[in-house]
Amino acid sequence: MTLPGRTYAPKGLLEALTRVRTQAEAHMDHHDRNGLVWSEETVSEIAIGAGLPFVRPIPFNRRQESAVGADWLWWWLDRSSQECFGMLVQAKRIKHEGKKWKLDVSHGSGEQQLSLIASAQQLEVPAIYSVYTGGMVMRQDLGCPHRLPSPCSACIRMAITMMPAFSLSPAWDQDALAKLTFAEGVALEDLGDPLKPAALVKDVNFRGLGDGELRNFLIEEQTGPREVAKKIFRSVSTRRAGHKSAVLTRPVEVAGEQVFHDMPGDKGHFPAAYYPHVLGGLRRNPPNYLRDIMAGFEPPAEIARLSAGVVLITS
Repeated sequence: MTLPGRTYAPKGLLEALTRVRTQAEAHMDHHDRNGLVWSEETVSEIAIGAGLPFVRPIPFNRRQESAVGADWLWWWLDRSSQECFGMLVQAKRIKHEGKKWKLDVSHGSGEQQLSLIASAQQLEVPAIYSVYTGGMVMRQDLGCPHRLPSPCSACIRMAITMMPAFSLSPAWDQDALAKLTFAEGVALEDLGDPLKPAALVKDVNFRGLGDGELRNFLIEEQTGPREVAKKIFRSVSTRRAGHKSAVLTRPVEVAGEQVFHDMPGDKGHFPAAYYPHVLGGLRRNPPNYLRDIMAGFEPPAEIARLSAGVVLITS
């Protein structure tokens, strides 16, 4: 399935993302089955390489990443059109304690999330959590959040769930954060599955957009990095719908290679305007530093300071 001027290889990419998930799930299940502890950092390290050649991790060396934790800069790249979508990804895990499911994003009284968002803003990409919800061993008593016979296909895929940082407040109850992630997160595999389209996104600011490329983006079918961006935006838009009504704000103007240059400045209850935060990561061409990294050159000091490495996802 393609759109004019853009190509996409969904089958190979989807299979690669499935390998990443099954590798992660095998590690988590093994540890849970044997009463062992697993960490999100270790799961990431073990699983991400299973996606080769479509998913390629490019870690920075220790000297380069000395000021960083486990944040990785992901770029979804269409090699044919050169369009790409970036996201700064931090791994988190859900814990099961008694009858409670808990997701903690309050580390350092919320400073860790603020740092993640600030770094993402500098990189002009959205801040995303890659949430490990455990395998079916851990989730055998969860029941199906999708109200289908358990485990449904969505339950199986949700072992790695992508959740925008804007949607998860450190001030909220950890059980509520876990439930919200189960309900509104996007399975990693769904980002590469053409049979799981974002479809129409009827955002609260939709009527004020006017005719143009941004409005068409929310209405029309997309593929490749544009579809990935739309699925992430849809998740944030769903959360925005629960805030107060949209108010008239000055448009945010974005300069550079971004696909959209004029976007609503509405921020709802988010830390910043959500349109440019998410869709500012959608570009017509890769940034120069990404081209250099792909060519084997060392990353600029600022990029190495803000991320532990690049995960290049190509189609």
